[in-house]
Amino acid sequence: MSAATRRRRLTQLVILAVTGATAVSLAACGNSSNENTGKPSTSANSTTPKPTPPPAPPMGHDEVEGLVRSVSGNRIQLTQRDRTAAAVDFTPSTMVTELGPAKVTDVTPGSCVDVEAAAQGGPPGAPVTAQSVTISPSERGKCPPPAPSPGGPGQSPGVNGIVDSVTGNTIAVNSIDPTGKTTHTTVNVVDATTYNKHAVTNAQAIQNGKCMAAQGIKDGGVLHAATIDLEPCPPMGRPHHHFHFPWPHHRH
Repeated sequence: MSAATRRRRLTQLVILAVTGATAVSLAACGNSSNENTGKPSTSANSTTPKPTPPPAPPMGHDEVEGLVRSVSGNRIQLTQRDRTAAAVDFTPSTMVTELGPAKVTDVTPGSCVDVEAAAQGGPPGAPVTAQSVTISPSERGKCPPPAPSPGGPGQSPGVNGIVDSVTGNTIAVNSIDPTGKTTHTTVNVVDATTYNKHAVTNAQAIQNGKCMAAQGIKDGGVLHAATIDLEPCPPMGRPHHHFHFPWPHHRH
């Protein structure tokens, strides 16, 4: 073999060696890249924290009631009974209830009732016949205090408490007085008994032309509502009814 032939053969071997080494190197890089690609990245595993809902407004003891004139965003404009204007703010945590007609089947164990007696009753715990029954949701097994009686001190005493059981036309009610004493009362309902219910709803129910009462903390002329109760407005010429705040105590 001539010297020129040997040089050409050597050159080819060198080229083959370099090409092979390059291919091995590229394959190794490719495997490394694939392995890294197959592993989930830290950023892919990270989760975006959910927004925290706003806290419930402080309950407070300020009250506003009147006719809803406008609702814009979370601001309600009211016309009060004395014809003055009032502003109420609410949040997603504001408890909104609405009073509407109900029936005896809406009286269920665990719900709260405010019963107006049809006639003068006897001592605490004596059976009563109901003229009207107003139902409210209970909160942690407790009930709101009774609404003020429109009839004044001479009004027939009623019953306020949590429903223990319902059997036919008989409602067993457990009332707790301020001292913590529990009184068991039997309430009899008749065909003439009327029923209303404070049902929990949402802010969509706050509409122009409804009467509402709000309770919370007033700051800068605006009431920041913890509770809002919507009720039908009385017809013109009729006496104004007394609003009942279903939950005047701070909710836990």
